[in-house]
Order: sequence, then structure tokens, then C-alpha cells
Amino acid sequence: MGFVEDVYAEMYPQLFRSGGLVNPIEGYTLREVRIRPVFSEVHPLGADLSSQIGPVKLNFPLLSAAMDAVSGPDMAKALFEVGGCGVLYRDPEAKVQLDWLEEALTHKPCLVSEPKSLHQDQTLANVQDILEKFGFSTIPIIGRNRVLVGVIFTSEISFKKHLSDPIKKWMKPRSQLKVEKVDTPFETIKNRLLNEQECSVLPILDGKNRFQGIYFMKDFFVADPTFYNDKPLVGIAIGTEKSDLERAYQALEMGAGIIVVDSSHGNCPDVIRQTEEAVKAVVERANGRAAVIGGNVADIDGYYRLAQAGAHGVKPGIGPGSICTTSQVTGAGVPMFTLIRELDFIRQKMGANAPAIIPDGSIEGPGDMVIALAAGGDVCMAGKWLVAASESFSCRTYGVDNEGFVQYWGMASSKAIKARMSRSRYQGKTAPEGVEGRVRHRGPLRTWIGGDIELIQGGFAHAGAANLAALHEFGNRPIAFVRFTQAGQQQIGTRLD
Repeated sequence: MGFVEDVYAEMYPQLFRSGGLVNPIEGYTLREVRIRPVFSEVHPLGADLSSQIGPVKLNFPLLSAAMDAVSGPDMAKALFEVGGCGVLYRDPEAKVQLDWLEEALTHKPCLVSEPKSLHQDQTLANVQDILEKFGFSTIPIIGRNRVLVGVIFTSEISFKKHLSDPIKKWMKPRSQLKVEKVDTPFETIKNRLLNEQECSVLPILDGKNRFQGIYFMKDFFVADPTFYNDKPLVGIAIGTEKSDLERAYQALEMGAGIIVVDSSHGNCPDVIRQTEEAVKAVVERANGRAAVIGGNVADIDGYYRLAQAGAHGVKPGIGPGSICTTSQVTGAGVPMFTLIRELDFIRQKMGANAPAIIPDGSIEGPGDMVIALAAGGDVCMAGKWLVAASESFSCRTYGVDNEGFVQYWGMASSKAIKARMSRSRYQGKTAPEGVEGRVRHRGPLRTWIGGDIELIQGGFAHAGAANLAALHEFGNRPIAFVRFTQAGQQQIGTRLD
């Protein structure tokens, strides 16, 4: 037997020793497994969530799924700000995707570059109108040539009797404001807003006192942006065609930190070849400082082949996505928890340079993420979890419906196939392997992801893990995981579909 077969034999000895027909391997989903809380000296807020994919370090181990409902430039910017990385989906036109990349790479985290603003000769009635329509309580006041003349704080105003008063009577003038220069480093901005008295906002000015944007203290409570090569960490997804490789070369020159060679079935010659070529391109054009991810796979053979091709990370997951119907309609797939455990098993055999494991599918929230990481994952990729954000492509394009939901669809759904029928990936394909649905809108990512991050840190603390390495060590203990029965699922309020 070869190396892969030897690993399977060690992993499942009963299959290779029975000498006859055997029952199927039991496959567990992330939803039916839980980690066991143990003695812990780790404070939840002290857990370090950082992780590594080859040369790239993420402060928050989350990638956005390369889906046209999820990952455009706004998602890339929002996820970068909290320490993760957006993977721009593979648009049919290379220029469109590269323009998005340029937009994300030049983004200044947490800077509101074009806030609602007013002139000092307007009245408090205009201020109240912005407050009621948009909910903005701090409004810059701009003069000629966009020179900042002041800021008005609505919390300091009683509108009822003063609506006709000019703004200049109530605004805080420029002379009393703390400001910063346009090229001030992010860490300096963050330090001032979080530690300096009477510094809840910081207007940004150029050399001629022209207003360039404003920072708000509230936006920095969860801000922990991941920079890479002095630029925002942004990824792009490419296919397996030669033209896709050309856009990858351009993306590397621009500063993309992650290239995802994306296929619904990554254990095939085209993807393996493409990944190897992409790795060579990274080495030649970026001195090996960008990470290349391949996938998707559903067995240790696929992981091993992509590892041999040089991938820094491999995505397991064929069929387990929340709106993927591959397992149902084709009869193929492996539940995510079991698949991660298998890949982690072979990774430990391969040693320290083995690719990162990046679960793609079934990651719908903080609990799923904790279990996937404890099982052996390094970074998770999510779609449904993130499409709820205002920055998702679907929300930006279609908005929120009357019931407060955002549209969501799989990349192999009828909607997606029809939209991209001319592309090689879908030529001749008419039968869908995904569906459409809706997700409750949660608002801008930065307003709610902090709570989810705290819950993930809480999961680390329950396992006594101060960081990901410790969580992996915990996951290798015999008592680490408990499979919940149907009654157990009902007890904790989880429904098994």
C-alpha cells in the first residue's frame, strides 16, 4: 500500500482487518459534536485567536467564502478590519475582480471617508433631519474647499426649542477639536481614541486643513486589522484556466496576500496542476510571501496531493454547506467534523510543514467555528454567517427585504448557474447542487462580530486553551469531544437537519 492507504489503515484498522464487507464509517457533523469543558485557567477575553496559513498570519481565523452573494470589496474591507480576510469571489471579468482588489488594498481601516456633513450656515433642523433619517449623532461641519470648521454632537443639543438656530452656535469649533494628519499610522489613531481623554472622534485633515474623513472611538472596540506586507490582507479566488492564472499574477503584483485556487472538487489533475503553478508564481513574484490555498477535497488523498503540489492551505468540504445540496442530489459527501479529523490525522503524520486545514462549509457561527478549530482546523471559511452583514454582496446589491432578511444562494444553485452559464466552470451544467434562501440581517459587521469573537474566546477558555496550538492539543485528548444524541440536541436547542 502507498502512504495514503497506510494512513487510512492506521486510522480505520477495522476496515482493513475484517476481510469482508464492513459497515460504513460513521461521519459526524459539527452540530452533533461538542467539546468537553475542562479545568481552565484561561480568561475568555485573554484567548489568542490568531492563526497561520503558510507565511500569512491572521488575527481572527476567518475567511469569507468566495461566493457571489458574500464576498465583494465591502466584505473584504470589513473582515480585514476585525482581523480576518475577505476572499473576493471569481467574477467572470478579471478587471472587475482586480478593481475590487485595488479598492480593498487601499482601504484605511475604520475611516469614515464620506460621512454626512453640513455647513455652518445651516440650522439645527438640518442636523435633526440627518439624525432621524440616518441615526448619525456626530456630524462634521465643512466650509469652503472642504476645510473643517467644526463638529456638532447631537447628544449635547436640545432640539425642541432651537431648530432654527444656526449650526455655528452649537458646533464645537475646529480650535477645540483634536485632529490627526491624513498619513497617521493606524496604531496611533487607535491608541489616541481608546486611551486619550475627550477624544471620542478624530477628524482627519490634509496639509491644507481639508477634511479627509473621521474616526469614531466606537468603531475601534473590535478593530484588529490584519496587515500583510504593509497592506490590508485581502484574498482572491481563481479557477483552473490559464486566464485565471494570469489574473493571479496581477493580483500578486498588486499585493494580494492569499490566492485561493477554487474548485468544487479539488482532487483532480487541473486543480493540482494549477495550484502548483500558482505556488511557483508566488515564489517568483512575491518571494514566497503570499499564501496559496487549494480545494475543495473530501479525503486525505486530496489533502496529500495538494500538499505535494505546494499549497499552504487546503479546504475540506464537499457537500456540508448550509445551502449546498451536493450530498442530497449526487449521493456524495463527508460530514465536516469527521473530515477535519481525518485531515488532521494525516497532517500530524506529515509534520510541521503540512498545509493548514481550512474547513469550508457548516461554519454558521461561533460555536461551529470553535468545534472546527478544536477538531484540527486552522482557519475557517464562512458564507451564511457573513452574508447577514450589511457589507455582503447580496445585501449591497439587493438590500434587506420587508421582513429584515438578506438573500443568499449557493454557487451551484440555479440562480448562480444561470448567471454564469458562459463560463467554463458551468458549460453544459444545468442540474443545480445548491439552493437559495434568506438570512436575518444583522447590520454592519463591526457592530456584531465583536460579540461572536467573545463567544469563540469563551469556547477556547472552556477547553483551557489560551491559543490555537493549545486548542489543537486539547482536541487530541481522548475526552475532548462528546457526540450528542438526538435527545441531547433537543436539550441544547439544536436541530439536526
